[in-house]
Amino acid sequence: MARICDIQCCACHTLAFNFRFYSVFKDAGIVVMKFLKSNSSSEQQPQEQHWMHHSNLARKWRSLSARIRRRVVLFIAFVVFILLLGYNLVTSDIYLHQLSPRVSVHRSDRSRCCLTSTSSSDMCGRQNCVSPCLSPPVEEYQHINAMQDNAFFHETSGASSLNFRQACVVESLAYRNPNLTVHLLMTARHLDLNAVTMKTLRQNYPNLRLTSINLGDYVAGTLLERWYFCTEWYRGWFAISHLSDALRFLTLSKYGGYYFDLDIIHLRPVRAYRNFIVPEDMTKLGSSVIHVDYQHPVIRMAVEEFAADYRWYSWAHNGPELITRVLQNWCNVYYIGWMTPERCKGFHVLSPTSFYPLHYTKFKEYFTNRDNNNKAEVKSYKWDEFVLGAHVWNSLSGGWTVHKNSNQLYVEIARSSCPRIFDVAPEEF
Repeated sequence: MARICDIQCCACHTLAFNFRFYSVFKDAGIVVMKFLKSNSSSEQQPQEQHWMHHSNLARKWRSLSARIRRRVVLFIAFVVFILLLGYNLVTSDIYLHQLSPRVSVHRSDRSRCCLTSTSSSDMCGRQNCVSPCLSPPVEEYQHINAMQDNAFFHETSGASSLNFRQACVVESLAYRNPNLTVHLLMTARHLDLNAVTMKTLRQNYPNLRLTSINLGDYVAGTLLERWYFCTEWYRGWFAISHLSDALRFLTLSKYGGYYFDLDIIHLRPVRAYRNFIVPEDMTKLGSSVIHVDYQHPVIRMAVEEFAADYRWYSWAHNGPELITRVLQNWCNVYYIGWMTPERCKGFHVLSPTSFYPLHYTKFKEYFTNRDNNNKAEVKSYKWDEFVLGAHVWNSLSGGWTVHKNSNQLYVEIARSSCPRIFDVAPEEF
């Protein structure tokens, strides 16, 4: 028995896989296998025999009964229907709101449909707006001072607190850089300040600021206002990832400073490095680590590029590929290896190993037990002073467990870089 759920009414219907339905799959499989077999053998035949074989295949297809051909066509149509059903599910507004409630633009309606004194329609071209636009258009977060050294993390899933791995990352930056003001911007409506991770961070690090942001207010009056309110970006496959890309560029354009993803454990102070970006490898720049001075032209170019050339269907186009295009234009060179501070007007492209000492293809090495008797294996992780942080690839490693009493590389790093969170974390996290 199989259950198929209607997205619109969520009423589930039961379909029996009877013999007739099984026959459709069987007949379709036979035809497909014949086609593949004919293709593989035809590659080894002369061209005359190749065309003859395809002609035979066409005759075989015509020789099938109308009933079998109809079943094959129905099978193909069924597969296409299932694919379209799956696409509509993962891009539906309902699904995205369940996954991350604050992604919903309907809950952040400030300036969605409002009139200005200079136009009869709103910024999206709608004529039926009745409420005046608020002035000023955005509520500034007064505690974020663009004139001081700031660093930013974003939590965009709508969670009200951090898990232990995320909290370790935040602590490592605040711990290694006590003179840096570290801001954690969260999209949850209410923060759970009594959660053990949040309480531990607040009690031990006075240079840490926790802020809940309203997405509608945060983008209102910025270059991303039309993108946020007037497009259906939230229906794409990579909506949440693209929201994260948009917010990091927008935050740095508002205040300047450092931006870090929530899966980079900091090993050394970073304040000596300014106006830089880090490639994951030498083929494409990454957007997980960025620093720009306040109102730096590079970050304004990034925001403008995002708004002008947004593509909902491409995961990397609005993030790593975007910042690569911006730096190619800024430095007037194509290859990353040619992006020197001289060519890039003082902007730096650091070595990939500065924050990616292990490539994402080797992320398991953070979580596997090491052989302490193997000197070569132990020595391979004695990174030099130019390794500033370790990207642990949460999107890939989420299913791997950290054991506090093990000799995992992650444990060694966390014990020294986020000691407070490591102490309160459970034996496995």
